[in-house]
Amino acid sequence: MGRQNYDEYLENAIDRIKTMVRDGMTDKEISEKLGISYSTWKNKKAKNKVIKDAIDEIKDIRNQEVEEALFKNCKGYHYYEEVPTKVKEEVENEKGTILTVEKVVISKVKKWKAADLAAQKYWLNNKKKAVWKEDPNKVEHDKKMLKLKTEEFKSRRIVL
Repeated sequence: MGRQNYDEYLENAIDRIKTMVRDGMTDKEISEKLGISYSTWKNKKAKNKVIKDAIDEIKDIRNQEVEEALFKNCKGYHYYEEVPTKVKEEVENEKGTILTVEKVVISKVKKWKAADLAAQKYWLNNKKKAVWKEDPNKVEHDKKMLKLKTEEFKSRRIVL
């Protein structure tokens, strides 16, 4: 394949490339599936606008899906779970004998997934960095302030 043919070849395979990116394949796996070297793939991916835009489009969609799932975990949500239930039924046969028949019935049960504190912390740290940013020195500073306030409190004399 000539140098100019790579661009045409890759642009014609854009749907395959999108599918591979959507499936989470690595760059090395994509280059192997396309039958080109890894270095050529990296080069064409960086320089060819059509390929770059197609990959960015798929990655944006995937990131949006993850962001929505994270937000859903932050708030908590209802979901349905299929639960097997054993049901006993008494049946009378032709001779008048009562038989107990057991069946397993699958029923849907609505459940609640509670909000995840770690997901909330992660969301806030990334969305409102100025307000929720973790300061590694803050804990140490707060301990020093508490110690100073305790010493100040102890130094005061209470006269009755």
